[in-house]
Amino acid sequence: MPPRRPPRSELAVTIGARLRELREHSGVSLGHLAAEAGIGKGSLSELETGRRNPTLDTLFRVTTALGVPLSAALPPGETRAPSGDAIEAVLVDRFADAAATNELYRVSIAAGRRQDSAPHASGVTEHWIVYAGALELGPVEKAVRLGAGESTTFAGDVPHAYRAVGHTDVAAALLVRYPGTVAA
Repeated sequence: MPPRRPPRSELAVTIGARLRELREHSGVSLGHLAAEAGIGKGSLSELETGRRNPTLDTLFRVTTALGVPLSAALPPGETRAPSGDAIEAVLVDRFADAAATNELYRVSIAAGRRQDSAPHASGVTEHWIVYAGALELGPVEKAVRLGAGESTTFAGDVPHAYRAVGHTDVAAALLVRYPGTVAA
């Protein structure tokens, strides 16, 4: 008996259609984008058709390869980003200034959980403020530890990770800044 696939969610279908639209608009083939994102061509095809539920890491890989902010893959008005291994993110605001597109997320990370992140596009920065719990985060070789009321900024264009330290869930805000991009 073949393994059961998770049911197609409405969000997966609409994100898939948006990814296909972004890819076609950029003029790249399915195979080329899959290679640039470091995922299988079949996996990308399943994402585009909504047969596979996207993860936060996969969406970051694909949108980075396309040169667009993560929120460009979300349908208009959608605030729920797919979850990652540890992170649940809700898009609070997306705004552009003369130099960059910015995305503000409300983030929660379950106690004891860790999530690794592939590098984002060149020049992307992450700005974090922790409201509850303790969080170890940043470039893999230079992680810092933050407690409630503390903040940090780091280059998101290198491998980085997030880990909720201790027995308390982390509540935080994340501003991702994509220099030179135009809100899609």
